[in-house]
Amino acid sequence: MLRPKALEHVGLIVTDMNRSLIFYQRLGFEFVRGPRRPGGATVLKAGNTEINAFCNPDSTSDSTRQRVDHLCLDMDYATVDELIGALAETGVAIASGPVKRSDGTALFVHDPDGMRIELLVKHPL
Repeated sequence: MLRPKALEHVGLIVTDMNRSLIFYQRLGFEFVRGPRRPGGATVLKAGNTEINAFCNPDSTSDSTRQRVDHLCLDMDYATVDELIGALAETGVAIASGPVKRSDGTALFVHDPDGMRIELLVKHPL
């Protein structure tokens, strides 16, 4: 059996690159580079995880090309209340949660194209 170590990247189709860059940078992602070729990805990074964003203004959130249900980010906060406070400061609205999980507490936000983003605060080890 394979043993994945970490999420390396997620490829997303976005309808407005500027709007998406602002959103993901608010969540703490760093801009790495723009497309290296026409139609290529804009790359954002947090830790060892990348988001490769491809812009398609004609895409909609219910497009048949949209195949990602959600992505989960392990957040660096001691409590979910600290995370909620940080989200309020950045202007990112909570879509649902928080909900207790076996490994911590999670809540969901939506990116500008309606993608569900799970934000997880893990229990201390």
